[in-house]
Amino acid sequence: MGDPTTAVSFLGILDNFFAASSSFVWSKIVFWASLIGGIYFTLRFMFVQFRSVPHAIDLAKGKFDEPNEVGQITHFQALTAALSGTIGLGNIAGVAIAIALGGPGTVFWMWLIGIFGMATKFVECTLGTHYREVNEETGEIRGGPMYYISKGLGSKWKPMAAIYAVSIMIAALGAGCMFQTNQAASAMFVNYNIPLWASGLALFALGALVILGGIQRISKVTEKIVPGMCIIYVLGSLIICIMNFSQIPAALSIILTDAFTGSAVGGGFLYTAMMGIRRAIFSNEAGLGSASIAHAAVKTNYPIREGFVAALGPFVDTVIVCSATAFVIIMAGNFGSEMYQTPSNDQTVQFSSSKNIIQKHESWKVSETNIPESTNSFKTFTESDVLSVKSTGNEPVKQAVTLEKMSIGKDESANGLRFSYYQGSGDMSVRFFKPDGKLIDEIKLSKMPSSTKKLKLEGTQKVNEWESRIILFDDSFKEEVLTHSENGDFHVQFVAQEGNVEWFIDRVQPVVENSGVDLTTASFDKFFKGFGKHFITISVFFFAFSTMITWAYYGETAAGYIFGKTAITIYKWFFVSMAFVGSITSLSTVVNFSDLSLGLAVIPNMIAIVLLSGKVKKWLKTYYGLLKSGKMKPSK
Repeated sequence: MGDPTTAVSFLGILDNFFAASSSFVWSKIVFWASLIGGIYFTLRFMFVQFRSVPHAIDLAKGKFDEPNEVGQITHFQALTAALSGTIGLGNIAGVAIAIALGGPGTVFWMWLIGIFGMATKFVECTLGTHYREVNEETGEIRGGPMYYISKGLGSKWKPMAAIYAVSIMIAALGAGCMFQTNQAASAMFVNYNIPLWASGLALFALGALVILGGIQRISKVTEKIVPGMCIIYVLGSLIICIMNFSQIPAALSIILTDAFTGSAVGGGFLYTAMMGIRRAIFSNEAGLGSASIAHAAVKTNYPIREGFVAALGPFVDTVIVCSATAFVIIMAGNFGSEMYQTPSNDQTVQFSSSKNIIQKHESWKVSETNIPESTNSFKTFTESDVLSVKSTGNEPVKQAVTLEKMSIGKDESANGLRFSYYQGSGDMSVRFFKPDGKLIDEIKLSKMPSSTKKLKLEGTQKVNEWESRIILFDDSFKEEVLTHSENGDFHVQFVAQEGNVEWFIDRVQPVVENSGVDLTTASFDKFFKGFGKHFITISVFFFAFSTMITWAYYGETAAGYIFGKTAITIYKWFFVSMAFVGSITSLSTVVNFSDLSLGLAVIPNMIAIVLLSGKVKKWLKTYYGLLKSGKMKPSK
């Protein structure tokens, strides 16, 4: 038998390869292709995403519907089916990840790409509807990028259409199915202790009931789930915004300021912009072409109409639903260093009456008055009394203060230390010791983040002149402290260097990184204690389910294009089986591979819609001519 460690090592290498490849494709290819493409289509079609909104709303309401039009579902059903594929964990977890990594300014760039993405969706879904295939016997309709690539560009482009179809088949199984059910099952287990297999079985059964019924049953389910969940989710966020209405201007100011500075995470403007644009593209899928698969089944004899309706998708997904998450997180103050939360065994140091201090130089004091301001609309970086050191002239020894022991914990393991400080002058170091006095490592505070072998200093976040920093623990640090004690005990020492120094220190605490769903939950909980746990868990479950059933249709359409009609039923059963498998297994490699497939699908799609955009422009001109002439009137 082979060595199992070799297999594990190989999987690790494979996972790292897919993760790196996916990151490269999304940041270097998808990012620029989608951004430039959105701007190009916006200009070429003279801001069609704005001009067409009133007519698109009328179409979605069914005002222009005709009973004898070719198709299977209404404009509204097509829109909700496509939205169910995009509105999901990206709106709840993806926005939180973007804000945590890129700062509040990412929200502005998400809005921007959402608006440009409306024009891209218009082109994709017009083409998807125009070049769809209709089964004369059953009335079943199939469409999407693989069809408009091969039919619109010609047979010599079929290999590119096949590449797109294979990519969507793979992505549907991973990101569209297994990842969704994995996260939904995990949320139900963590918050309600429901076994993973039970949630997986429920999703398998519900998925089979809906998915095996085809696009008509999928659209009937999504037209009920998606609007309802969107309204409930946005309403929950809106209630928080109304209750904290006075803070909205400050939240907007932070978004707009950070969008062009990137100061909230210290990563700079470009990093903030790229993070926001990437998450928006990932969320609304403009440029991916997948939504055109759902929109192609619409009942219409005018493909341009479905382009108008589809253009509403990125606005709803990115500008409305993503903003609902973003405003709650920002008003909760949970961005930058504040995305790190104290574990359940909160060890925040309180400095009143020198408590928690085991040794200090005489220059260090516990200050109750004359503390610099540390509060703004959303953050307070001090808690009552603070430690301070102020000295002029040269000291014979470094001025240090050592705090009572802390621990990283064994159940909810802390992965960093957060502390706030006000630097008047001089330099400071932070040392970590074992309880026996042996030095583990030392890190120096500086204006730019730095690191050592065991510690990493994260970027600063400011409130007035107070700053909040995170020192992240490397695995080797954790191993060293855990070998000494079961809970991983350690001491922290702040050391002011010789010379003129003035520092204030407070809120020293081991912390756990909260990102994705956890960060969104914590933000809702800040306003309604315990509310976030239930509200977000239920939202995750239903959004994951709606995403899963729509992506099943995308995958089966791609399978039918490659292998023929007989493959569709097989793919459907395989897909719902993977829903159960996804709920009970670790998915790192699968998700990274499917993310790579998603990114690769953008390339053939963007090439096709750019080359075919001239035809869309002609159809648009003809359609507007019919509207203006009065030959096309509402039927209701």
